[in-house]
Amino acid sequence: MQRALLAALAALASLTGCASTVVAVQDREVRDEIEALTWRPALVAELVGHWRARRIQGPAAAVLLDVSYWLDDSGRFSGAALFAGPPPTYEVLAGTWSLAADGTLQLGEEAEPAQAEIAGAYLRLRGTEGALVFERAVIE
Repeated sequence: MQRALLAALAALASLTGCASTVVAVQDREVRDEIEALTWRPALVAELVGHWRARRIQGPAAAVLLDVSYWLDDSGRFSGAALFAGPPPTYEVLAGTWSLAADGTLQLGEEAEPAQAEIAGAYLRLRGTEGALVFERAVIE
């Protein structure tokens, strides 16, 4: 029994030998990868493709739970938006889109124009009702 106790104490002692590490202050911060991006006005060719919402900000976040768009190079778009309920309901979105030289995006005839900005694989649409950040969807 004494031998078992000594073995248990030896095992416990070996666990306490782990070295302590100190994480530098700059490495302890939570980093928001999207806010750290450098945004610039989008170009027409960059908007073509499939986009999925990554972040919904502002008043739009109170009613919009999710949104996805397909923008094609002929100026047409298709999408779906999940609006808060009860119960949450998807609405199909479709129409034409255009992008002005200053980066103003018009998605359909009835939608409010938005500023379209690109940063890598991300698209940000900013308007008076908030901002939507999309990530380019990769379908393999």
